Amino acid sequence: MALNFSTIEAFAEENQERIRDKTLLRHERYSMLKGLRDKLQRSLDEHDRFESELASLVVDKIKKAKSYGELNRYHRRAVSGIEAYFKEEDTVMDIHDLFRIVRDGITVRTLGLVEEEMHREGYGYPPSRYVWVGLGSEGRDEQTLMTDQDNMMLFDEARGDFATGYLRDECYRHSKITGVENGFDKVTEKNIIDYYYEVFAGKVVERLHEAGFEKCKGGVMSSNMKWRGSLADWRERIRERVVHERGIFESLDVIILADARPVAGDRSLLQTVLDEFLSLLRNNKFVMKDFYTSAVLMPTALSFFGNFKTEKNGEYRGKMNIKLHGWAPLILAVRMVAITNGIFETNTVKRIRLLRDKKVITKDMETDLIDTYLVFVRLRILNQIRNKTGKQSDMNYLSPDSLVPEDQEKLRKAMKTVEVFQKYIEQNLLFGQQF
Repeated sequence: MALNFSTIEAFAEENQERIRDKTLLRHERYSMLKGLRDKLQRSLDEHDRFESELASLVVDKIKKAKSYGELNRYHRRAVSGIEAYFKEEDTVMDIHDLFRIVRDGITVRTLGLVEEEMHREGYGYPPSRYVWVGLGSEGRDEQTLMTDQDNMMLFDEARGDFATGYLRDECYRHSKITGVENGFDKVTEKNIIDYYYEVFAGKVVERLHEAGFEKCKGGVMSSNMKWRGSLADWRERIRERVVHERGIFESLDVIILADARPVAGDRSLLQTVLDEFLSLLRNNKFVMKDFYTSAVLMPTALSFFGNFKTEKNGEYRGKMNIKLHGWAPLILAVRMVAITNGIFETNTVKRIRLLRDKKVITKDMETDLIDTYLVFVRLRILNQIRNKTGKQSDMNYLSPDSLVPEDQEKLRKAMKTVEVFQKYIEQNLLFGQQF
């Protein structure tokens, strides 16, 4: 029995006439309300059982897991249980919340296991503060059934004699092999700590993969040097891109960084970087204008006459990419308006609500945007349930003809809402103020 108020709604609909009947005796009114109470109690009991099983069979076991194989089993069990929960409850926000609890737990446990692994191998425990950060849907707290890794890592500079003999030797050997340095005397403390976290991050990415987190095809992972570094490294690469428009960071990387959320470690490290990053970003009118232009120009899958535009040829003929031509334009547009208005929350729904609080958008627009977000994600989840081929691209394509008329109309309205919001940005932000 769902915990989504359907019981109350059904009761009110079924008993509408009797509720208004002024001739009912007290025992008749009592009987009606007792029936509602019993139904509600069953719903509450079922919810309590679900939460208890989630805690005992998944969350608690994740915290005590001794291997990555165990973590993989608990992850698969969680995905199966959360899928069943979605089919019963049909609530997107709960799915996001449940996956955050489970996958953050797996990440935290993986980091702990890798720290022990590093110590056993002679590298030692982490020599400084660090923070492991989620990006993408993980950063926005918007995960669904399918997931891949999007993460980054920041670490503090170490002080004192932090390096083990083994770490120094391995760093020296690595430096000679890669041609970074030609002699032991040239290997600095900076080289050593960078090397430590290179090995550490590489292990974490591999172990998360073993636990069921697919690797990011675009390389947005801490094993990639671009997404790993000290505070000084991050400050430099951000300033190089945002201020000077050069360096290893690209425009897309800047957008990705705007969704950073700390998962484990010292959160203050990330906050230090984000404060500087978002300040630089907001004050660079040329960069912001480029991002706004991108947000406005991303097309939906809706034609001028309100029909769905689908692929004409190929593997996905007759289907549309709901992620690329629906969900993504919404996420990008909301993100950019939020940043402009000093909103540094990463979750899309929370961003929308804060925009309403700041009177950037109207109450009606807030409602439409949130409804739109929920429609896109709900259909993506249903598509993930139907298409378990293992190919993530399949999960993003759906045939409009496969939807019931009610869902077709909701999807059409959702895409129209995105276009209205893009028009609002174009008129009020892109051309309505001086960049």
